Amino acid sequence: MKRKILGAFVILIALGSIITYLLTQYTLSRGVRAGKLVKLSETGILIKTYEGTLDLGSGDELTWQFSIHDSDLGEELAKQTGKQVRLEYRVLLAKLFYTTRYDITSWSLEGESQSMNLLCRLVDFMRDNSSVVEYLRPIIQERDPELLRNIRECQKRK
Repeated sequence: MKRKILGAFVILIALGSIITYLLTQYTLSRGVRAGKLVKLSETGILIKTYEGTLDLGSGDELTWQFSIHDSDLGEELAKQTGKQVRLEYRVLLAKLFYTTRYDITSWSLEGESQSMNLLCRLVDFMRDNSSVVEYLRPIIQERDPELLRNIRECQKRK
């Protein structure tokens, strides 16, 4: 008798675990949205998530609410508030612990912000070799002073 009760209990726990997993992790679809990252905040007591708003255009009806379940991804994206971003997401079956069913899986900068990000990465790479910097600085200053201003803007970000 005890064995049957224990077996039934194990089966109920297994079924409950499977159902919970399916409700919180099963992906119905995937997609991409781009716009200006307006808001991103960390919420939750036991299960922490980032909840955000993306402005897809002008007006209140063109905003999109989303959640981020990965804290590292949320911290990275929080630094991009106010910038144009491209968000890849998945739609979950249910939103048991989250504000929305849209879970962000990755992101990238869009347009000019992305170009500036790439330039700053190149500047960081070139800083390690002072001879390259000394060689290029006068050439850039002579031919494209705007580029030199952008490089200095990258240095201010650090």
